[in-house]
Parts: sequence; C-alpha cells; structure tokens
Amino acid sequence: MNAGVKMNSVLTEQQARFLAIVEPLAALFATRADEQDRSGAFPYANFADIRTAGLPALPVPITLGGWGADLLTAVMVVERLAQGDGSTALSFVMHVQTIGSAAESGDWPATLFAEVCRAAVTRGALINSLATEPALGSPSRGGRPQTTARPVYADNGAIDHWVIDGCKSFASMFPVLDYAIIPAALEDGSGEVGRFLVAVDDRFHIEQPWDAVGMRTTGSHTVALRGVKTPHANLIGRTSQAKGGVGNAWFTLGVSAVYLGVAAAAVDAASDYARCRVPAALGRPIATLESVQRQLGQAALLLHTARTQLYFTAEQWARHPARRSELTTWLAAAKVTVTNHAVAAVDHCLRAAGGAGLTRALPLERYYRDVRAGLSHPPSDDEAAILWGRTVIEQCEGE
Repeated sequence: MNAGVKMNSVLTEQQARFLAIVEPLAALFATRADEQDRSGAFPYANFADIRTAGLPALPVPITLGGWGADLLTAVMVVERLAQGDGSTALSFVMHVQTIGSAAESGDWPATLFAEVCRAAVTRGALINSLATEPALGSPSRGGRPQTTARPVYADNGAIDHWVIDGCKSFASMFPVLDYAIIPAALEDGSGEVGRFLVAVDDRFHIEQPWDAVGMRTTGSHTVALRGVKTPHANLIGRTSQAKGGVGNAWFTLGVSAVYLGVAAAAVDAASDYARCRVPAALGRPIATLESVQRQLGQAALLLHTARTQLYFTAEQWARHPARRSELTTWLAAAKVTVTNHAVAAVDHCLRAAGGAGLTRALPLERYYRDVRAGLSHPPSDDEAAILWGRTVIEQCEGE
C-alpha cells in the first residue's frame, strides 16, 4: 500500500501504534471485499474483527478507558481501513464520529455518554446517529423529523419514558448496531425536537433493504421504528428543530477520509496492474509508457493535495478549539476537495488500466463505483461554494 498515510505524514507514536493495529485488518478486509460487493452481503466478519481488535474504543476518551484518538488520528485510521474496504470504513466512521463529536462537544448527559463509552470499550458496542428520513432528506439541511416521540407519564405526573415511532433511512451499519441516536419530534406540546439514545432491538424493522451501485455493503437500510421505548433519562437534548450545517468536523472529515482511502487503493491497484501487464505487441510492462505514468502521476498528485488539506484541517481543528467557528468553511473546503480529487484520481487510474479496468478481474470498477458516493455526503459542492461565497461577501462588508 504505497499511496497511503506514509506518503505525506510524520506519525506520532500513538498514530503509528493505532495504524499498526488496523494495517492487518485492512489487508484482510481487502481479500473479502470483492465477493461481498458482488453479493451485497453485510460484512459481519469484518466487524467481528474490528471488535476483537478493540477498535470501537478508538474515539473513546482515555478517562473512560478508551484509546483517546484525536480527530487527525481518527482520520488516518479510517483512511487506512478504507484502503481495505470502503464500505466497512464508511460504516465504522459513523461510530467514530458519533462518539468523537459527543466527546468534543460535551453536550450529552455524562451518565449516558459514560454508558456508551464503557460498552464500546468492554464489548465493542457500536453506535450511529440515524437522522436521515425518506421525506425529510438530509439532516444537514435541518427541518422537523416525521419520526415522533410520545411521552408516557408516571403516577406523579413526571415523564417516565418515551415511545418513538417513525422511519429512518441510510441507517449505516444497522445489522451490527447496539445503539442509535434518534432525532424525533416531541409530542409534549413544546414543538421541539429531541435526540434520544436508544438500544437497538427487535422493535427496529428493516423496511427497505440497502441496494446501491456503490458502497454496497454498508447495510444502510431504511428502518422503521415501531413502539420503541426509551427512558426519559435517555433524552440527550432538545432543540427547536433538527440540527443542520457542516460544523461536525468528525463527520465531515471522517467521511472524507473514507473516500481518500478508496482512491489510494485504486492508485495501488492500477500501479500493480501497470507493472504486471505486458502486451505482446509492446514486449514490456505498460508501466514504462509515459502515458500511463502521466495518468498515475496525476492521480497521485490529486491524492497528495487532498490528504495534505484533510490532515491540516483535522490538525487545526484539534489544536485550536477556540477557532472552530472560523474553521467551518475549512471543513467544507476539505470535504469538497477530498471527495472530488478522489473521484478524479480513480478516473485517472481507470484510464491508465484501459479496458481491463472496467472488468471485475480488477477492483478498479468497484473503487470507481464506491468513490462517487462521496459526492452525496453533506456539504455538497454547491453548498460549500455558497458558504464560501457568503463568507467572502461578509468579510468585504466588514472592512
């Protein structure tokens, strides 16, 4: 794997240690990825290995028994996992960003956060925030969910528990989820939206199985919640509407790292093919052709630029908490740059391989399908451009 982390990063001792743990996992996942992609089957074995390795503890603070990875370290780990299997990495990053962002913001009740963290450390429990809905669309745009939470009162008039009904789409990693964060409209007369910590059980039902052209094994099913009960103490918080925006750096940069890893795997695969492919008419590997070298060089340059921006943004976010409001535009820029560069890099790899790259004999066609999913995550290219445009205008007005 020569297109990965080591190309433009000096690792800390902690980062090197964590990457040494995920290196064999990524290599193992790569051997399973093709067959799983063909069938669309969820990679249960990959997540069993993730749990055995203790990886769910990655974003858990050291004070709660976890590994205490900062955002930059988490990004590096996710990128490396994605070089093995993009779908598995994309699913796992949802766990990483949910705990990582909660640890950073401190907006969960301490007892709830400690419960989830202990479960992640002791038994490899996995969590994701299920916010997207078929009618609502992406939660990044805000809005009021159609999923509802009805209060049930105790004899003393206090709320005892809530009953949640609704539907969530893009429920990544659902087949192995232990916990879910569920935003729901509160039916208590407040008009607010609550976020609940819910243990996933048999009251969650797959309504529409995940079937997509790329990232086929994320298990991102559409899930119905029917009479899901959760204690009142599991209400994490309440707001006037669902949260939107691009301020969650753990999500934005973590997801970006997945597609960087997929593209890095494509560069490796295309380079290996170019070194081994010897057409009879040429009598030497196609890797000796300047046209092939140019395509692979352009791909490598794109990834170098993308990785540099991604890592620098993650490092700035981790190092300067007081500046995070200023760095929101940086998050958007990093996401748009990384995902678009990753798409373009894989395209160069396919051009280098020629027609063989379109066949299932090589993994390039899978990388080509997988990497395009990065364009669908928020913020979109258009949202990022508008955000930057408004920022520039505001800066000029303030002068």
